[in-house]
This record gives sequence, structure tokens and C-alpha cells, in this order.
Amino acid sequence: MAASIYRQSIDKQRIILVGAHRALIAQLAQHVLSENQRKFDLYKDGQPVITASEAPVAIIEATDQWAEYQHHILVISEVPGANEVEKIADATPKGGIIIYPENNKALKVIGSRERPDVQAIGYAAYKHEVKNGQIFLITSTNEKFPVALTTETELLCLGATRELLKKIGISSGQFYRAASTFKR
Repeated sequence: MAASIYRQSIDKQRIILVGAHRALIAQLAQHVLSENQRKFDLYKDGQPVITASEAPVAIIEATDQWAEYQHHILVISEVPGANEVEKIADATPKGGIIIYPENNKALKVIGSRERPDVQAIGYAAYKHEVKNGQIFLITSTNEKFPVALTTETELLCLGATRELLKKIGISSGQFYRAASTFKR
């Protein structure tokens, strides 16, 4: 399955999402990219969910055979075993990116370890405030955008999604506008 996805996306930037929260990160990325009319491929459990021949990126929710995807960007969420994650992080090519949760000590050690010409980016729960039971994202200019997210885990996934989407050309404004319309 992984080899087939690799062959189908050989000329695309391959992004793999690993860990317990990969599905939510994929949903958030899908929503923001769709809202901004960006073309992308999305694979879940080895099956195509969305494909566009002219899409510049392929987002892959990976459960196994991680190395076979030959990723460019690795997004790590909570994972039960760090050994496999370390192997795939070490397989990140020069010029690649590893996005990891800053609040997980084991994954921070793996994600932030120095690798030649690999960029390591930590993420945390998105800056927010709660007002009358509603969560608002807070921008760097103190603008506030309401979101339909309710848990710290969801805000953590939003932080991972934001770091990923920055690297593939989604601006802050595009991100906030789209994130404020996301529904689970």
C-alpha cells in the first residue's frame, strides 16, 4: 500500500501524519486547505480520500510502513512507542521538516534532535482564551477568532496543523478564517 502511494505521489511533497491524533490533524488540514481552494491529495489507511493530479502535496495518515512513503515533512502526535517514531524521524531527508509536540518529553527529544539540514519545529496548544464557554484563538495582533474546538487535545492538534500549513504556504489570515469555520 505505502509503495503504491509513494509511486502515485512521487512528484509531490509528501507529508506523513503519525500518532494517535493524526486523523484530527488531517481533518483540520483538509478543512483549511479546502476553504482556501488549495489542491492536495489525502490518504487514510492506505486508501485515497481526495486526489488531484495537479496537487502539489500529498497528506498521508500513516499507521505503518512509514519509511516507505519517503516523506518530506513528518508530523508527530502522541504515539505509544517511540522506537518506530525515532526511525522515521531519522529517515527525514535533508531539507525535510519534523513537527513534534513540545509537551511530550520523549517525542521532543526525538523531534528536536539535530539532524543534518532537517528543520525541527515544536508545537503546543494554540494560544486561546475561553469566554462564556466559547474558545477564541488569539492572533499575534490580538484578533480573536471563535472555533468549535473544546479540548486541550484539539487545540494541540490545531497547533500542529498551523505549523504544517505554514510550511506549505497558508498565511495566518487564511488559517484563522478557515479554522473559525471548522466543525467536528
